[in-house]
Amino acid sequence: MSCYVSKYADELIANAAYIGTPGKGILAADESTGTIGKRLSSINVENVEENRRALRELLFTTPGALQYLSGVILFEETLYQKTASGITLEFSWD
Repeated sequence: MSCYVSKYADELIANAAYIGTPGKGILAADESTGTIGKRLSSINVENVEENRRALRELLFTTPGALQYLSGVILFEETLYQKTASGITLEFSWD
């Protein structure tokens, strides 16, 4: 039996180790527009892109929050959104 080792094996191992860092977790922020709409409607907020962006911005820009995260699962809409001040959300795990 042969074993194939990808040129990305070391990077994959390092990423898996980081994701499993003790004291950190993964933020599941991949709610669809329908699911996030249910959350917003429960607090009488309209399900429009601006309100979804504002909620995600709150999650991702809360001071100190990223120190407890090893990863974030995103919904596709989030990849193209910017903050209210026009800054593209970028995540750095350094």
